Amino acid sequence: MLLEEVIAEFHRFGIPKLKERSLDLPLNLNKAITLVGLRRTGKTYLLYQTIQKLIERGMRIERLFYINFEDERIGNMDSKDLSQIVEIYRKYNPDAKSMYLFLDEIQNVKGWEKFVRRLLERRNARLFITGSSSKLLSKEIATTLRGRSLSYHLFPLSFKEFLKFKEFKLREPLIEDDRGMIKKYLDEYTNFGGFPEIVNYEEILKIRTLQEYLDLIVYKDLVERYGIKKIGVMKALIKATVKNFGNRISVKKLYNSLGSGNELSKNKIYEYFSYLDDIGFVIPVRKFSYSEIESMRSMPKLYVVDNGFPTLYGMKDMGRRIENIVAVELMRRKYYYNPTQEFAYYMAGNKEVDFVVYEGQRVKELIQVCYDVSDINTKNREIDALIRASKELKCNDLKIITWDHEGQEEVEGKKIEYVPLWKWLLE
Repeated sequence: MLLEEVIAEFHRFGIPKLKERSLDLPLNLNKAITLVGLRRTGKTYLLYQTIQKLIERGMRIERLFYINFEDERIGNMDSKDLSQIVEIYRKYNPDAKSMYLFLDEIQNVKGWEKFVRRLLERRNARLFITGSSSKLLSKEIATTLRGRSLSYHLFPLSFKEFLKFKEFKLREPLIEDDRGMIKKYLDEYTNFGGFPEIVNYEEILKIRTLQEYLDLIVYKDLVERYGIKKIGVMKALIKATVKNFGNRISVKKLYNSLGSGNELSKNKIYEYFSYLDDIGFVIPVRKFSYSEIESMRSMPKLYVVDNGFPTLYGMKDMGRRIENIVAVELMRRKYYYNPTQEFAYYMAGNKEVDFVVYEGQRVKELIQVCYDVSDINTKNREIDALIRASKELKCNDLKIITWDHEGQEEVEGKKIEYVPLWKWLLE
């Protein structure tokens, strides 16, 4: 009865007011569409968005079952109890030829995998599943559901989504006032990131909420999942990782930065760092090489999934902040729009190119990120690296993403495009 009450309550109250996200989930696949990502990125609301699209196509809300397994009324369910969902669905929809189930935080039900697999194998079911990174990783889903799933990774808001949440309407052509507001919002996005909940909070509330998110990540996604005993060391590792965002740094150097009092071996620190990678908190980017082995052995550049976290540790470097935004946006575009597209950094001799965008063996684009190109030495350094990499990798699409400088320049017969960050983010 409690399960039916939860389902009936959703049908009665309907969907809350939504702001549309850019990621679209497929609506009509006989697979488990699984949605993973760091906590508080908006996975539940993306399920609501998917439900809304089905309703707009003419489906009755009674055909759509949304169940949040963090609801305390159904907190003690196990896999055997899940069969009640099928019974209730048939009660509400006796003539339906297919089922639409939206199962939020399903990892709270022990043995849920067998139920999902049985539905996919024996019934015409459309299943949409979310889970926090702590207990539902895409690689585990793929193994558990044996090819019957399709995983999507949700990130914090892109800048385009951020503007939607600010209720700013992009209208072409942009006038001076529009550009002024876009730059104002970009400054906020650069400093406090894109978690949906905090977009319209005051600055002090943004910081306090981000601190709460970090605690959730430590205690829920890391301590509970991996049984971490040395919580203080994990917190120190997170701090060291965030403080080195945008830098090339090895886990060995991170280990050394923790000092002799960390009480853990180097191998254990490697293990802890891999957990941060698994849950999507850190994004290690490897050096580009035509040899996969050489690339995997290279020292990674570290980025964090949201620009709000460096703010918690007092990081002020605007150059690294905008580089981090570009890295996360490239990752977002890969997961949302083009899964075959990859990116890496590149060393042209001792000169670094921030991002090489490529598919297979074909280099598509070379990108430098430079906050201010008015300093001639900085500008020349960025250009020299681009030109050398362009020759070595046979790529002529050269770009420098800046804070607000726009233009073109030809160097050694190669055209370099300067693009303001806001304009690149809104492409």
